[in-house]
Amino acid sequence: MKVTKIFSWPLIKQSLKSNRVLVVACTLVLCLMTVVTTYAGNLIGSMEESQDYTDAQTDFYSHLYVLVSYNEMMGTELSYEDFAEAEDRTMYGTAFEMASAQSNDLNLSSENFETSAEILAESDAGLDAYISEFEYVYALGSVQGCFSGDDLDIESMMTMMLEMMGIPSDMLEAMTDMDPSVMLNQMYFTIMSLLPIILFLVFAGNALVVDQVDKGSMAYILSTPTKRSAVVITQAVYMIVEPFIMVGCGFLVRLAATQAFVGEVDVAKYAALYGGLYVLTEAMAGICYLASCLFNLSKYALGLGGGLNVWFFLCSLLGMFGSETMVSMGIGVEMLDNFNRLTLVGLFDIEALETVGSGSVDYAFVPKLVILAVIAVACYVIGMIRFQKKDLPL
Repeated sequence: MKVTKIFSWPLIKQSLKSNRVLVVACTLVLCLMTVVTTYAGNLIGSMEESQDYTDAQTDFYSHLYVLVSYNEMMGTELSYEDFAEAEDRTMYGTAFEMASAQSNDLNLSSENFETSAEILAESDAGLDAYISEFEYVYALGSVQGCFSGDDLDIESMMTMMLEMMGIPSDMLEAMTDMDPSVMLNQMYFTIMSLLPIILFLVFAGNALVVDQVDKGSMAYILSTPTKRSAVVITQAVYMIVEPFIMVGCGFLVRLAATQAFVGEVDVAKYAALYGGLYVLTEAMAGICYLASCLFNLSKYALGLGGGLNVWFFLCSLLGMFGSETMVSMGIGVEMLDNFNRLTLVGLFDIEALETVGSGSVDYAFVPKLVILAVIAVACYVIGMIRFQKKDLPL
C-alpha cells in the first residue's frame, strides 16, 4: 500500500469542499467592496477634475474693475447686466481699450468679457454669485480696519469667522490639500478588503487541522496511509493557494472596474498593491495555521490565531484615525498612531507601493514585505514541525 508523505489529493479535495461556501461568500464580499470603492474613487476623481474657474473668475473681475473705474471717471453706469443686453457695445470696448493701453499685462475686450462670463455661468455657483462677490471684494478693498488700519478683504473675514467657530485656518488648508481618492484607497486596503479575508483565515485555518483533531476526524485521516507530514503540507498548500485566488479575484475585479469606470488602468501599481496585500494575508494566514497546529482544542486555536488577527484589524482601524491626514483635518488623535506599530498591517506600506509604475519608485515597502514574508514562512514551518511531534488525542 502506497504511503502518502508529502501531499494528499483526497485531503485537499475535502478542504476545498468543506470551505467552499465560506470561500465564495468572502470572495464575493471582497469583489463587491472592490467595485464600490472603485466607483466611489471615480466619482471623487471626476469632481476633482471638474473645470477650474479660477482663470475665468480673474479675467471676469478684471473687466468688472475696469467698468467700475471707468464709471467713476466718466460718470457712466456701465455694468455686466447692461453689457449682456446692449446691442451697441462701443462704450464697453472703449473702456477696455483704455485699460489695456495702460498695461501690457491686460488683455481686455468685449469678446473676452463675454467669454469669461459664459464660463462662470456654467459653474455651480452661477454668474450672479460671482458678480455679488465682486461687489463685496471691491467694497472691502477700499476700506481699512478702524483699529488696525489694515486693508479688509473677503478672505480674511471668512478665515476670522471660521476660527471663531473653532475651525483653525491650518485645518482648512489641510482639507483643501487632501486627496480623498488616496484616503479611500488607504481605507480599502487596510480595512475593507481585510475584513472578508480575515473572516476566511480565522474559520478556514481553524477547520483545517485543530478542528479535525478536536472532533476526532483526524484519527480517521491518520488511520489511512497518510502521514502527518502529508496532512500539514497539504493544509499549508490550501492556506497558501486559496487566499491567492481570493486576492487574485479582487485584483482582476479592480482592473475590470477601473477600466469600466475610469477608462485607464495602471496595471503595475495595482499589481504591487494586491501583491503586498497577499503577502500581508499570508502572514496572518501563517499565524492561524500555527495556532491550528499548536493546539488540540478549537477554542484555544481560535483564541490565539483569531484573536491576534482581530487585534491586528482593530489596531489598523484605530491607527487610521492617528494618521497625519486625519490629525491635520481635526478628526484624528495623534496618540492613536501608536496602534499602527502594534499591527502587521502597519508593515503594508500602501503609499510606497502606489509609486510602483511611476517615474520614481519608493522602495521603502521592500523590507517591510520581507518581514511579513519571513513571519509567514516561520509560522508555517514551526506549525508543521510542531504538529508532527506533538501527542494527539486519537
